[in-house]
Amino acid sequence: MRSIRLRHTLWTLPALAAGIIGCGGDQGPIQPVPTKLVFTVQPTNATAGVAIASAVQVAIQDASGNTVTNATAAVTVALGTNPGGGTLLGTKTVNAGAGIASFGDLVIERAASGYTLVASSGALTGATSVPFAIAPAAKTTLAVVVQPSAAAGAEPITPAVQVAVQDAFGNTVTAATDAVTVALAANPGAGTLSGTLTVAATQGIATFSNLRIDRPGSGYTLAASAGGLNGATSVPFAVTVTFAAVSTSYYHTCGLTTAGAAYCWGDNSSGQLGDGTTTNRLTPGLVTGGVSFAAVSAGRYHTCGVTAAGAAYCWGTNDNGPLGDGTSGDIRSSPGLVAGGVSFGGVSAGAFHTCGVTAVGAAYCWGYNGQGRLGDGTETDHFTPGLVAGGVSFAAVSAGGGYTCGVTTAGAAYCWGFNIYGALGDGTTTTRLSPGLVAGGVTFAAVSAGGGHTCGITAAGAAYCWGENSNGQLGDGTTINRLTPVRVVQ
Repeated sequence: MRSIRLRHTLWTLPALAAGIIGCGGDQGPIQPVPTKLVFTVQPTNATAGVAIASAVQVAIQDASGNTVTNATAAVTVALGTNPGGGTLLGTKTVNAGAGIASFGDLVIERAASGYTLVASSGALTGATSVPFAIAPAAKTTLAVVVQPSAAAGAEPITPAVQVAVQDAFGNTVTAATDAVTVALAANPGAGTLSGTLTVAATQGIATFSNLRIDRPGSGYTLAASAGGLNGATSVPFAVTVTFAAVSTSYYHTCGLTTAGAAYCWGDNSSGQLGDGTTTNRLTPGLVTGGVSFAAVSAGRYHTCGVTAAGAAYCWGTNDNGPLGDGTSGDIRSSPGLVAGGVSFGGVSAGAFHTCGVTAVGAAYCWGYNGQGRLGDGTETDHFTPGLVAGGVSFAAVSAGGGYTCGVTTAGAAYCWGFNIYGALGDGTTTTRLSPGLVAGGVTFAAVSAGGGHTCGITAAGAAYCWGENSNGQLGDGTTINRLTPVRVVQ
């Protein structure tokens, strides 16, 4: 203590901290003034759902960066930058002790890089932490992250279905490479799921790029599974079939979708539906084999189709060789390639024979050749395509019950084969073994051969028919057979 004499009075001043001059009697040293917060222990990288390992600490400091050791104010931390959309859990408001607020149980459940914390306390200047990352926890489950959407039958579901390997908090475990398998769960259309059904995850995501369902229905769902993980089920979705064309025959029908998938239904005793079975179908079933067709034609007990590239396929009964694969006698319940290497622009399936026309107008026929329906000048069966005689260049041909007709690019119609009812339209009932010109001088845009009668349509839309008329099928108001084209009554 130092003593000084002022006007004969002795005052005693307390000893002060070095460099600090006290005043105000014996109130003690002047303390630092709190002004700001500072992270003194920064948050470190952590795992989703697990507390940040080192307790985060926030100091109450004065303007010079000194910790105000007698400060006990409440300090609150919250998420600043939130790249994962996470939630900060744990004790987020702590009273400082000796000027330090310590947060020992902070948890974030969503994985991402670049999180920051912000600290606040009353009027003090807040603080922001350094960025840190939250990694996914252990994988536990699957989740469908890109759901299946409405699709066309037999066409890939787009966009591609994606299944994620996730932890308990919904984070994708990017290191996961598990094999994920999808299958049909709800199956309202009794469909079959095809494509690559098992896919290894890449960066935690299994992508199924070619899933298809063959039959229409509303309310399909997919189930995803992987060993040791909880499975997942997709939202419901619909599969539809939209036809661009149909072809009818005696006991079955086939249709073609806009994407080139062929469907058939009805009698299947000879495998003519092409679904790999001989089971009748009351609703459309996908033709197997994955062939994309440009056109299909349903015959009596067989069906044929042609691709955009000109390859012809046939299926069903093969008695006398209408499938054109070089054999005879067996049935084929799925599409088989027509032999001979001819590139067709179109094909037409008849009762027991088939005909096709090339892009340059050459007509070929194969199968049963009774009454000369193959048009090659003989009655010899052909098990592969044989050229139609006469050198006529056709735009299209139509195979009927026991005969065939075709139309040229100029609109002339020709027919050959069985003619007892006048279906050849040449004014006679004489069978022809090669093409004969249809009488009457009508210019046709298209012709169609039936069981015993034929019809054609002009470019102006006028319809003409000829041949058997026992049931009024010629549409001329009578039941009299006609040996040449007659106008359908309007």
